Amino acid sequence: MAGESDEPDSAAARLEAALDRIAAAAARSASVSATSQAVVGPHSVAAADPEIVARLDGLIERLRDALDVHPG
Repeated sequence: MAGESDEPDSAAARLEAALDRIAAAAARSASVSATSQAVVGPHSVAAADPEIVARLDGLIERLRDALDVHPG
């Protein structure tokens, strides 16, 4: 994005803001009942769009590769 800093702190802040927007949009569009929310929590991926989940997983993997950080 033109004009935005490529500094790691700035990039991390933009990523966090984007993830917050994605989570908010998913919460608005989720059709999880109040009972289900109580059982699995309000941020459950149970009702998440599989395409979005796959895209986010791919982005997370790319970030881990770039940082050379892998769980486990």
